[in-house]
Amino acid sequence: MPALVAVLLAGFAAGLWGSYRSIFPGSGRYRVSGVFERRAGEFMIIKHDAVAGLMGEMSAMAVYAESEAMLDRARLEPGDRVSLIVRQAAPDTLVAVEIRKIP
Repeated sequence: MPALVAVLLAGFAAGLWGSYRSIFPGSGRYRVSGVFERRAGEFMIIKHDAVAGLMGEMSAMAVYAESEAMLDRARLEPGDRVSLIVRQAAPDTLVAVEIRKIP
């Protein structure tokens, strides 16, 4: 019986950790969801929801991509709903380290 309790507690803890990581993807990284508006070279304009632990909702913000190749691979069209993982490069600069379309 004690082994079963230990296994159940470990599973519960892993579930909590996964839930936490789904919101906070790592030290200095933030999850952003929003709508892609347009691309301008190496950055994109995103209308995003509030970013937990960083900032409130914004109607338009420039988010840089780690590389233009990453932005090319995302194949975003205006109006696409996106999920990004970003890092803050400067107080007013976000850099996307992961870009995913939300179906």
